[in-house]
Amino acid sequence: MTSDRVRAQRTRRVRTVLAYGFLGLGLLGLIASTPFVLAALAPENTDWNKLSDISQAYGAVSVVLSALALAGVALSLLFQVRQARTSSEQTVRESHLQLVTLALSNPDLLLAWSPPVAPVTLKRHQQHLITSLALGELLHRFRIGHLSNEKLAAKLDSHFRSEIAREQWEREGPGWHRTMEAGDRRDQVFVRLVDQHYQAAVAVGPALAVIEFQDRLDRT
Repeated sequence: MTSDRVRAQRTRRVRTVLAYGFLGLGLLGLIASTPFVLAALAPENTDWNKLSDISQAYGAVSVVLSALALAGVALSLLFQVRQARTSSEQTVRESHLQLVTLALSNPDLLLAWSPPVAPVTLKRHQQHLITSLALGELLHRFRIGHLSNEKLAAKLDSHFRSEIAREQWEREGPGWHRTMEAGDRRDQVFVRLVDQHYQAAVAVGPALAVIEFQDRLDRT
């Protein structure tokens, strides 16, 4: 299902780019052929000096129209590139979520896919994994521009009030740094903001203790 949807999206993007490209080429061709069309249709007694003056003025207009056509094509290509990246990231995240679901359902698979970096209980490791996924969601939204620096800062302040979130970053932060610093500028900005807000949260004081749900069936 995912691969079919990706192929359909790519097909639509290619068709859109081709449509804009042909539109721009058609407009340029129309502009370039206008003098020849006028020459063929003009009467024999036409004052070509006068037409030359008009054509010079028309030439300036045609340059503007050509520039607008090319700018439209360039903007369309830029938009398509951004959409392609967003779609690709979404596909990767869906595959990652499938792996997480499979790993959380079986401790042996979890150990194979995401072994703990230090001794920890199974329950706590699962909680750390969910917390890491929450950070991954913030990263995805930050990459595609849905979160500004200010909004991300507010989200991180709330995130690191949790004891589990602080534990997860203390244990796995170095790995995040190695991965994000090898990425693009937004990845690098993201991981630095996360680290800054983690350090700020620790400086403020102890994290909020985990409070268990009171209506869990396995507690009765």
